[in-house]
Amino acid sequence: MEGKKIIFICSRLDTPGGIERAVVNTANLFAQKGHSVILLVADVMGNNRSCYPVHPAIQLDLRPFSFGIGISGNAISRKIRLYQDIQALKKYLKNQAADLLITTEYPFSVAAVLSGAGKKARIIAWEHQHFNWVKKNKFWSWLQEKTYPRLEQIVCLNKMEAGYYKRYTRVSVIPNFIDQVYENHQSYDKKQILTVGWLIHRKGTDLLLPVAKTILNKFPDISWKLVGDGELKELVQDFIRNENLGGRLLLQSPGETDIDSVYRETGLFVLPSRNEAFPMVLLEALSYGIPCISFNCPSGPSDIITNKEDGWLVEAENPALLTDTIIQVLNEPDQRVRMSKNALKNIRRFDKENIYPLWATLLNNLQRK
Repeated sequence: MEGKKIIFICSRLDTPGGIERAVVNTANLFAQKGHSVILLVADVMGNNRSCYPVHPAIQLDLRPFSFGIGISGNAISRKIRLYQDIQALKKYLKNQAADLLITTEYPFSVAAVLSGAGKKARIIAWEHQHFNWVKKNKFWSWLQEKTYPRLEQIVCLNKMEAGYYKRYTRVSVIPNFIDQVYENHQSYDKKQILTVGWLIHRKGTDLLLPVAKTILNKFPDISWKLVGDGELKELVQDFIRNENLGGRLLLQSPGETDIDSVYRETGLFVLPSRNEAFPMVLLEALSYGIPCISFNCPSGPSDIITNKEDGWLVEAENPALLTDTIIQVLNEPDQRVRMSKNALKNIRRFDKENIYPLWATLLNNLQRK
């Protein structure tokens, strides 16, 4: 499939999330490998800025497609909007004459099938979220059941997620990747713990706060930086104020953060999520040689962290055990040195040049059909 025209359909790219980074990284990689790439951004907000650098050869195309997803309108008006956007997508794709369509969320996958795009292009649904976390109403669940068997392929980030989709059609497992390994960074002498993620229930923000309180009270020379935004932001701010943790538990907006500098100041990364799929933040932290502690939630962390080698996997949603593990790690600097070196070695299996062949194999197999 070298030199083919590939269209990614994705949501707004102006927010600093893991899915956005994975989509842009992969689109960039395809462009570097000689493909013609379009990022079709279905963004009703009208913001065509990307938080992450986009390869100059990529066409960034903003379209106000909502496919009837959202809280505005009513059940009838949303279905009308879905029909209208499917027709608009059909016209757009006909003019583009793409060889491959990669959809990054279920409404886009459903709409692509219903637009008839599969008659001319191969449609791949690229699933980024934990299957059981994505909640759909009966109408969208019915549409998914009807359209997903008509997809050419579904790409999941790990084997557990792939298991949920095998009843629909062929499934491939292709992990996210990193662009670079920062071998010169020494994390084990840093006094900062880091957590990066949306401040929401799914990301375990509420579980993290009592853990941070205990750790910061026990280790007065340690700080904990929380980079994120979301509906629990006020909860975090109130907690910092009420527990007198100002200057120690540090909250930063992701849009105003130089994340490279933050990683370089960090000695330990903590992920308290209730569920994931393949968290980019763990890949990024390990690429800086930062040992990671994560709840062993479904799914993804156990596919990235090698337990007790470059990080630690803790029983899911167990703040007490998470606290005990962090205390043990902070009290054993020699172990952190070993973990840091292992992180830089182990993360190379997710280098882009090791992951691209998985995509290339998939694309070549599609071409031969």
